[in-house]
Amino acid sequence: MLFILWSLSTDPNESGSSSSASENYDGIGPKSYSYDELAKVTGHFSHNNLIGRGGFGHVFRASLDGETRAIKRLDYPGVESEGDLEREIMVVKSISHKNLVELIGYCIDGANRLLILKYFPNGSLRSKLDGKENVLDWKKRMNIAIGSARGLEYLHEHCKPKIIHLDIKPDNILLDEHFEPKITDFGLAHFFTDAATHISKSSVMGTQVYEDPLTTKLGKYSDKSDIYSFGVTLLELITGRKPLDNGIDIVTWANLHIREALDGKYANFVDSKIQSFDDEEMHRMVSCINSCLNRLPKFRPTMEKIRLVLEGKSLPEVLYDHNLQCDENTIGPKSYSYGELARVTDHFSLNNQIGRGSFGHVFKASLDGEIRAIKRLDFPDVQFEEGLEREIMVFKSVRHKNLVELVGYCIHGSNRLLISKYFPNGSLRSKLHGSGDVLDWKKRMKIAIGSAKGLEYLHEHCNPKIIHLIMKPDNIFLDEDFEPKITDFGLAQFFTDGATHISKSSVMGTHV
Repeated sequence: MLFILWSLSTDPNESGSSSSASENYDGIGPKSYSYDELAKVTGHFSHNNLIGRGGFGHVFRASLDGETRAIKRLDYPGVESEGDLEREIMVVKSISHKNLVELIGYCIDGANRLLILKYFPNGSLRSKLDGKENVLDWKKRMNIAIGSARGLEYLHEHCKPKIIHLDIKPDNILLDEHFEPKITDFGLAHFFTDAATHISKSSVMGTQVYEDPLTTKLGKYSDKSDIYSFGVTLLELITGRKPLDNGIDIVTWANLHIREALDGKYANFVDSKIQSFDDEEMHRMVSCINSCLNRLPKFRPTMEKIRLVLEGKSLPEVLYDHNLQCDENTIGPKSYSYGELARVTDHFSLNNQIGRGSFGHVFKASLDGEIRAIKRLDFPDVQFEEGLEREIMVFKSVRHKNLVELVGYCIHGSNRLLISKYFPNGSLRSKLHGSGDVLDWKKRMKIAIGSAKGLEYLHEHCNPKIIHLIMKPDNIFLDEDFEPKITDFGLAQFFTDGATHISKSSVMGTHV
């Protein structure tokens, strides 16, 4: 995600002087609103429009730009918390996934910090679990479990650096009109590099029942803390019990019954509101709960493994594999001037050209002390110019370890350039047709699986979905460990759920 596009170009203290900060909105990223606009639509933050409380703030319902929105007004208990609230804004703005709540807009006006989010009339998972109406059948509960796992997996394993939530619970899982879950409240979220495996207790303010007692005792929190909290959330989802019932917390209660549940005896374990369920799916769910709650933090499974088990794509046994996965450490794309890129490529000399990609030439150059691939996009005509603008936006909006990372970019008049990581192993095409025999079976399987993961992310975890349209060995690069990285989204198209095809005239893939 690109922080630069969405950062404020004016002094935050000046925003209150404008009657409508949204008038200059260019349609890219979250929209900036003035404090006056938000005060007006909420009835000056009247409690008549108050619909709840989230991390650090009150949430109001309001009509804004013709849509019903949830406006979260962040509180400031003290100076330290102010920094946390700034972090919440940056975190929510920097990620995009269909199972995470989308940030529509924001306001920074002096001490006032507000977030504008989509409004979900179905409310939170908490409201449905505690409500009198029995609206959560087994199919919906499985869908909520899988969707929440996907959202959390994205934060842990596909954001670079990784993000941990630190307050996963039913209150922070909202439900859209189709009961698709949306994780919200990143006020406690933290970015993690590979080297950073924990944070101190002083920076964590989660809800006690959902906190892992082992990491709480040591004061060291990590993504494994989220795994524990997710296990407690799954436990509530299938048992229907409150976190605390007659002084007994739900985890203590569950551990008295979970062995029987693992053996398929669900009589005293499953929510009585669930009239029927699939035994195999229930077993997978209980196995995930057990591995989240009853293992040492370092031996807990990753969210990817939990998601695969919930989906039925992996057996529950994989939850007890100790081969855990780490993520890379990167920060968002950097904006470069055209002059800088012309200088490092020796004015785009053909001596530095290393290939051609969709819509452009690729040059090798040293930039900021690193070897980079600089793609200069061509403009054959007006129609292609729009496609190239789309390519820049697509590169900036996706993030996955099996997709080529956008390191930087340049938009200067009609010049469009993308700066990506350079891969000395080149493309899969170069290895398949090269003279050396470097691709043994293990590497080929790794390339196939990694490429599938990257393409799956584009199809199933981007909202709206993205299709590549020119998948071929030329567009799969290989890093030093032969991990595949899909590149060239120049022909990518965004799809809504209702859009199942595009016209042939808009596609320019390779004929074979």
